[in-house]
Amino acid sequence: MQDFTDRVAVVTGAAKGIGRALAARCVTEEMHVIMADIDAAVLDEAAVQLRRQGSAQITTAVIDVTDPDSVQQLAGLAQDLDQDIALLFNNAGVATAGDLGQLWHSAVADWHKIIDVNLWGVINGCMSFLPVLMSQTRSSRIVNTASISGVISAPAIAIYSMTKHAVVNLSESLDQQLQDEGASVGVSAICPGFVRTHLVDGWTRDGEASEKMTENHDWLEGRVSEGSDPEDIAERIFDGIRQDRRYIFTHSGFREALVERHERILADFDAVIPKDSGVPQDRSSPQDEG
Repeated sequence: MQDFTDRVAVVTGAAKGIGRALAARCVTEEMHVIMADIDAAVLDEAAVQLRRQGSAQITTAVIDVTDPDSVQQLAGLAQDLDQDIALLFNNAGVATAGDLGQLWHSAVADWHKIIDVNLWGVINGCMSFLPVLMSQTRSSRIVNTASISGVISAPAIAIYSMTKHAVVNLSESLDQQLQDEGASVGVSAICPGFVRTHLVDGWTRDGEASEKMTENHDWLEGRVSEGSDPEDIAERIFDGIRQDRRYIFTHSGFREALVERHERILADFDAVIPKDSGVPQDRSSPQDEG
């Protein structure tokens, strides 16, 4: 996908971090950017700074990605601009301090908050915008922010990692279904490593933190503080978009962990069904049957 100028880009979670960097990158492509976030004050500040870039076309929207009606209103706002939509970045995401300990100690509220924003936020974005994107004649792309923890194991942030695995799988399935339909809409899953954002700023938890929570917090805080700049990540994401990549990776240092995980999966698979056992290897997909 190469065609961006004078088209619309929608970015959720646009007030800071990767979302803000993506919005800035879209401005350089001369796009009309809709910056959406739940934090009105920080969103307005980010928009003011981007508008200083001369001819930037920016619209802001205060939304809650966990609310389908709120996201549907965002889609309506994008349509009202009377320009077709090129890019939808389902980027809003959260992590909580309650996810830093063992899963059996995690509060139900932490499970709900992380799943509602990280997974349902992406689902709501896809469901609200797909009818619009599929009705357009020009190509477009949905870009869902997952994480490197969506393709490898990350027990230190297990609930967060679970939602990012779901986002990757959702993106894979949706992209394939759209291809099968002959639609001009593509889907990518962004799988960044550690990025210098505000992910762990101000994390608090009611009650006393366990030793494991403190250990995981200190580890994560250190890795994030040493992470890549969001602007560099946004540049790599656009490289992936231009190449129509289903998976957009931004850090090469996780390759060994990725290989190790899949080798472990294959080893356990082969232990059940040895390659020379004579058991038929079913390579068909459901749509091939019938």
